[in-house]
Amino acid sequence: MKKENLAAKLTVAFIAVILLSCFRTAGGQETAKNPADCSKIINERDNLLIQLRNMRGYKDKVAEMETAYKKAVQERDAIKQELAVSSSRIAGLEQKLDLQASESQQKSADLQAQTDKLSSEKDSLKNSLERWEIEYKILPETRKVISRLEREKKEAEKNLLQQQVKVKQMEEEKLNQSAQVEIYRRQIKELKKSYEGAMNKNRALEKDLEQLPLRFAEVSRQNKVLIKETALMHYNLGVFYTKNKEYSRAIAEFEKTIELNPDDPYAHYNLGYIYAEYMVDRPKAIEQFRKFLQLCKTEDSDVDWVKKYILTWETWSGKKPVK
Repeated sequence: MKKENLAAKLTVAFIAVILLSCFRTAGGQETAKNPADCSKIINERDNLLIQLRNMRGYKDKVAEMETAYKKAVQERDAIKQELAVSSSRIAGLEQKLDLQASESQQKSADLQAQTDKLSSEKDSLKNSLERWEIEYKILPETRKVISRLEREKKEAEKNLLQQQVKVKQMEEEKLNQSAQVEIYRRQIKELKKSYEGAMNKNRALEKDLEQLPLRFAEVSRQNKVLIKETALMHYNLGVFYTKNKEYSRAIAEFEKTIELNPDDPYAHYNLGYIYAEYMVDRPKAIEQFRKFLQLCKTEDSDVDWVKKYILTWETWSGKKPVK
């Protein structure tokens, strides 16, 4: 039975209970209630309605928590995927930067070696020139050699300047690459921080989900108590309608009692009694009496009367009597 239908039926039933003279049943017997008992039943109705609203709230909270958990799992998976892609890109960039840095260092070393070699050659030529000037007093051929050497010197200085410019450019490029690497590292740090936040949120959701079975168990226990109390209310209404000779309504209330609590023997007994004595529907009466015999205790005072009724009418109709 759906909870919404149950709530509506509860409301109607309690209005009827307020209008009746507050009767209580025990083993098929009826006793009149005092005003304090009526007030207690009204309080029980209010408590049952509050519990029903709380159960709806629990259901909505569970749905919201499941939605939040699924969203957190999707965010975690997306962050993991982004981290994997970023890690792959950073690894490739670091490998490329290391290769470029190695090439830059090699070129710088080569340029430095060339510079040292030219400087050494310059000093050697200078020494040779001074020695020639002293020894040969700067002959015309020596002047030509000096002129050629000076031109070579200028060319070498020019090449050196160009190489220095290239080295400076490579150093600037290396700095730019280092700055880019630092940016990537900061981005990774932020992504890790976001991932840790998502994981913390995920752990909190998992903790809440671990507590859900306990909450469901409590809701289930409260629901069982509510069903039993509702079945008792319908039973009392059935007794009330029976006393007021509203047998159709009494049958409906006892059937609702059986629907909520199929193991209630006296709900079957009262239905059988109404079918037997007032509705004159003996097949239905016998059917309900048989269910009563299956559920009741053997020492119950009504067992013998029920057996005699079934024996009488099945013998009269030619059927096999009950044992």
